[in-house]
Amino acid sequence: MSVRSGDPDEAREVGTRVYHRHRVTVLGDAAHFAMSLDAASLGPLTVGWLSYDTEVRIESSHQGHYQVNVPQGGSVIAVSGGREVVAGPGAALVHVPDRDAVFTGWASPGPVLALRIARTALDRELEQLLDRPLRHSIELDLHLDLSSGRGAQWSALVRSLATDLADENALIRQPMLAGPFTHSVMTGLLLTALHEHRDELGAPTPAAGASVVRRARDHIEAHAGDPLTVGDIARAVGVGVRGLQQGFQRSLGTSPTEYVRHVRLRHVHRDLLAADPAMVTVGQVAARWGFPHHGRFAAHYRERYGVLPGESLRRRP
Repeated sequence: MSVRSGDPDEAREVGTRVYHRHRVTVLGDAAHFAMSLDAASLGPLTVGWLSYDTEVRIESSHQGHYQVNVPQGGSVIAVSGGREVVAGPGAALVHVPDRDAVFTGWASPGPVLALRIARTALDRELEQLLDRPLRHSIELDLHLDLSSGRGAQWSALVRSLATDLADENALIRQPMLAGPFTHSVMTGLLLTALHEHRDELGAPTPAAGASVVRRARDHIEAHAGDPLTVGDIARAVGVGVRGLQQGFQRSLGTSPTEYVRHVRLRHVHRDLLAADPAMVTVGQVAARWGFPHHGRFAAHYRERYGVLPGESLRRRP
């Protein structure tokens, strides 16, 4: 959805409907108040660009959801759980479910990339990574460093796939892409944010055996046309995500994600050779098999088949 409103009550109603129940107090010039929001719901994840044209204070409790706010300019001050943290470009604020929070910002208007993640989904993602149940929900630290390393990579991932949210036909809204995207966002957050399980995530884990890897390969072959994540594959063969990744690396010298890409490239190659170039484009075939970025897709295709995808399309027998 895409909304712009100069009415604080309407802005509160829209923000409550898309994110959380909250209260907006205008601290700056009320005559210049306006809220802009471009957002999309992708299963357990809501991602949107939120901005105000004057300084505001927002009070909310994030019922049943984690909330991550990534300022793109200026700064946002958050108070939650007895802590106060200031975040600007290169940092984010992470709010845990069902805890009151107050954040103040937009003295210098600029967009905030706002993510809402269902608690059940993030908890399940961590359980798959740990291959065991959690005793309680994840206590993520309020401050998230995005200035370098994993934090910068995670921020770039989210921003690169949240550029066309106002477009109802954006590729990120397609199920083949939305599922893996939400998985990557949640896994990346768990590997980046500070929490009690992060050291365990970095510890060695036993690799899945060759028979499990074979079952996983069969599952990928049978479901290559479905929205498929590493978590989906691990659940299908009854192992943890990290064990499956280790097993693929040991048995095949590759990752489950790369193997899925190889299988889908094979399907693209087959479809391009069979397609009529007057009726079908390379982009349509690539999107059908979950490749949103044409440049990267073309590079992978050329590396695999020695030609650009357009050459395969024109080579129709």
